[in-house]
Order: sequence, then C-alpha cells, then structure tokens
Amino acid sequence: MLAVALVAMFMAIFDFYIINVATPSLQSQLKLDRATLELVIGGYTFTYATFLVAGGRWGDIFSYKRLFMSGMLLFTVASFFCGISQNGTELVAMRLVQGVGAALMVPQIVALITVTFDPPERPKALSWFGATIGIAVLAAQILGGALLSANVMNLGWRVIFLINIPIGAVTLFLAARLLPGNKAAKRPKQDVIGNVGIALALGLAILPIVIGRSEHWPVWGWIMMGAAVPVGIAALVYEKNLLARGGQPMLDVTLFRNRAYGVGTAVIVGVMTFYSGFLFCMTMFLQFGLGLGPLQAGLTFAPMGLGFAVSSLLARPLLMKFGSIVITVGQLLLVSSTAVLLIALSASGSNTSVWEMVAPMILGGLGTGVTLPALTGVVMSKVAPAQAGVASGVLTTSQQFAQTIGVAVLGVIFFNALGDQTDKSAYVHALTAISASGIGLSVVTLLGTFFLPRGRMGPPPGARPPAGAAAPATGRPAGPELAAAKESR
Repeated sequence: MLAVALVAMFMAIFDFYIINVATPSLQSQLKLDRATLELVIGGYTFTYATFLVAGGRWGDIFSYKRLFMSGMLLFTVASFFCGISQNGTELVAMRLVQGVGAALMVPQIVALITVTFDPPERPKALSWFGATIGIAVLAAQILGGALLSANVMNLGWRVIFLINIPIGAVTLFLAARLLPGNKAAKRPKQDVIGNVGIALALGLAILPIVIGRSEHWPVWGWIMMGAAVPVGIAALVYEKNLLARGGQPMLDVTLFRNRAYGVGTAVIVGVMTFYSGFLFCMTMFLQFGLGLGPLQAGLTFAPMGLGFAVSSLLARPLLMKFGSIVITVGQLLLVSSTAVLLIALSASGSNTSVWEMVAPMILGGLGTGVTLPALTGVVMSKVAPAQAGVASGVLTTSQQFAQTIGVAVLGVIFFNALGDQTDKSAYVHALTAISASGIGLSVVTLLGTFFLPRGRMGPPPGARPPAGAAAPATGRPAGPELAAAKESR
C-alpha cells in the first residue's frame, strides 16, 4: 500500500522539476515566448498549490482512496494531453488540469499513512514519504536528462509527459486493490466559504509570483499579492470563528498549537524554498553557462543523489535515537554545502567546471537526505488521525508554495546578476550570487530547527502499544482483531 501511494508523490514532484531540464527543448520546438514558458512551468504549480488544502479536506469527507484514484486518473489523462499538445496554449491548459489532479491525490498519501499504520510503524512510513520527495527531485534532473537525450521514438520533450501514462495506469490498477477505503473517524461537513477563501488567497499570491518575472513585475501583480494578505487573514478569522461556534472548518487552526507541526512546517518551508530555487538556478547554470546537454547536466546531480540515498536510509534510526537534533545536523550540512560551492566558484571563476560541483553536491545530498525524511516524521508525528487529511494538505501546500517562492525569488536574483550577458563568467557570477543568498536563507532555517521539540520522535523501533490501550480512530480493529484481520488479508 505504501509503495503504491508513494508513486503519486513521486509523480507530482517529478513533473514539477523535470520541466527545468526540458526548458531548452520546449522553447525551441514549440516556439514559446517567455511568458508562455513561465506559464507552462508555473501553471502546474498554481493549481497544485491552490487546491491542495481543499484536496485534503475532500479526502476526509469522501474517502482517501476515492480522492487518490480520482486525482491519479485526472493527472494521467492530463499528462497524455500535455504530451500531444501542438502549441503553448494547449500545453498551458493541460498543465493547469495536471496540477488539479496532483492536488487531489497528494494529500491523501500522508492521510493514508496516518490512519492505516499503527503508531510504532508510522514514523518509518512517514520517513519514506519525506525521502520520496528528495528522490523525485533528483530523479527529475537525472532521469529527465536521460529521457531527453535518448529521444525515445523521436518524441523529444513529449516523453516527459507520456511516461506518466503507463505508470498512472498501473498505479490505478494496484490502488483499486491495495488501498484501504478509510475516511476521517468523524466525517466533517463541507466548508464552502473557507474553501473559497483559502483557495482565493493562495491563487492571488501564487499567480503573480509564477508569471511576474516574465512580465517584468507589472502593477496588477503587486495588487494581487497585496490583496492576498487581507483575503488570507479574513479566511483564517472565519475558520477560527467557525471552530469556536462548534463548526467544522476546512483549515483546523488548532493544528498549529502543536509545536512539532507548526515549527516543523515553517522549517520545511525554509528548506524547500532554497532547495527548489537552487536546483532551478543550477540547472540553468549547467545547461546555459557550461553548455552541457540534458544528460550531462542531469548526471552532475548524481553525487547529490548518492549522498541523499545514503543519509535518507539513516534518517529514521537517527531520529528515533537522538531526536530532532538530527535535523539541525542535516541543516548544518546544507549550510556547509553552499559555503563550499561559494568558495569553489570564487576560486575558479571563469574556469569553473563540473568537478567543482562534486563536493557541494555530496554535502547537499547528505544534508537533504537527513532533513526531509526526519522533518516529515516530526511534523506528522502528533497529528490525530481525524485531522490527517487537512494536516497533509496544509503541509504539502506549504511545501509547494515554498517551491514556487524559491524558484521565483532565487530566479530573480540569478537573472538580475546575469544581466544581459550570456558568457560563462556571467553565469558563474549569477550562481555565486545564489550561493551567497542561499547561505543566508539556510542559516535562518538552521536557527529554526532549534525550536523543534527535542527528544525521540514517537515510539522506538519495535515498540507496541501497552496492553489495553485504546486504538487510534482509524476504522481498523485493534488487538487480537487486528492480528486476525492482517492474517485474513
């Protein structure tokens, strides 16, 4: 069940990042102008982030399995139409639909983990969820480059979308048989006003960020971002008052009273903001600055993938033994990786090659591999099963919003530093500016890790609930009945 669910997480993240690798091919073959290209990249982000919280709530209402399969079907169909698009308008429209599909299926993953796994098993499953995010990001660079270079059946950039079709079909087949039909223990009511208010606030904030750079930051974009603040505050006030009146708000603000959830989500935002922005800028540097092809650029990320693979396997045991101090150590590694890159760029200047990237990539992979799985385990460790859907939606929305901000803000710094120059030294200067900015952001995130609750997260490996303890409200049998149910299954 876990493997099937995590395929959806992989697909959603993979399709967000693989566009970076395919940008040159897309631009040349479809003759896209800069604004349309930004919409192809950011349109998916816009609908994905806007509907994530709603997707989590709908899972609580209609069942996680049903929403997961509906989202996977929509995502797969939209991927097919992305792959056969003949112009930029068609591709942008289908990317918007693809984002909606991702928003429906992704929140159900953590919800399914929370309501299906027993407390002793849950931290391990959540660690795999966090590891999948990092694996998908790196696979988008490496596998995406390989797919484009292989030019399978002369499909060019289309292969990055069409590959989703067989994967989605198999996942749907297995999901129908393996995913449990869990809902929240207490089925919540629809919250139409909260739903619309939160979606509107997110949309007002994200759309100008997505296309602002290509449109030279127009006035209407600043107006929209300014309007997002009062709309968001009004939505949160409404949700809080609805809860006080005994209603069932879409966004349960009591989630943030849990220090692990509130602080952990803020730290994840900081990590993903830098991580996504850095990878975007690094991809631009490798392909346009160093003149590497998609495969060569992708393979440059292999040391990061190796570091991630090693440290992500160690993340959960270390978290269980030492607690959230492990996250602090992981963030220290991320700060160190950016510092090493900055020193290498300063020393090599216009003579910079891919070999200067190896040590920073390894350190960055080690730091990310520890941080992301451990953070996910900390954030969701104390969430009640009844709040699983909305908690997952808020967490994933935060991650997606951070990715959007990271690409937009660090992208602006990168292209401003680049200016009108297109030679190698200009790209080295732009990446140096990103590295300096990244150190500052990573240090702030590092300080945030000190506010995480200390101590071991959840039960130690192999622990079992005490005899006679009440089972979580998951709709599953407990004790001997649970053993019998597992044996029967």
